[in-house]
Amino acid sequence: MADPTKHEDARGVVESILRKIPGFRGYLEREYRRESDHIARMWLADRLDASKAGVDRYQRNLLDARKIDYLDDCERVRTRLDTLASRVRGAVRGYSGVLDFVKVDESLLDQVYEVDVVLVDEAEWLLKAVDEILVPEKDPKTVIAEFLNRVEELHRQFDRRSELLQGLGESK
Repeated sequence: MADPTKHEDARGVVESILRKIPGFRGYLEREYRRESDHIARMWLADRLDASKAGVDRYQRNLLDARKIDYLDDCERVRTRLDTLASRVRGAVRGYSGVLDFVKVDESLLDQVYEVDVVLVDEAEWLLKAVDEILVPEKDPKTVIAEFLNRVEELHRQFDRRSELLQGLGESK
């Protein structure tokens, strides 16, 4: 996941000069956070899409094994993954712009970043689990339920992230 503190390592000469202008440094750092937020969300959505493709493969495997009773449950998992990927992609970009009259609480941004780390870890688990546990030889009811629980946890974490972001602004 993109780390907002690492962006300054790649800045150019012009940017180095602009950072010396009073007030501009804070703006640049906010812009780095906004860009890191966007990159992390797109990465997360891509991982969710890859997991969804794995669920599609699992559905085909179940169908081939004539275990059609579980296809509806798989479709529920697939739909929840798709819904979350759309929410992640469609989330408002960043935290504040250059002309916003709102002060950003940096400690809340750090909390958002911590939630992002949890989201990334869960998305990675899903991606690995697709190939490790979503196999027709294992009890479909159990593995689908476990997978769905993890997807629902991702939804809860993304809800928490959204709630944190709604509380970011405080009037100057």
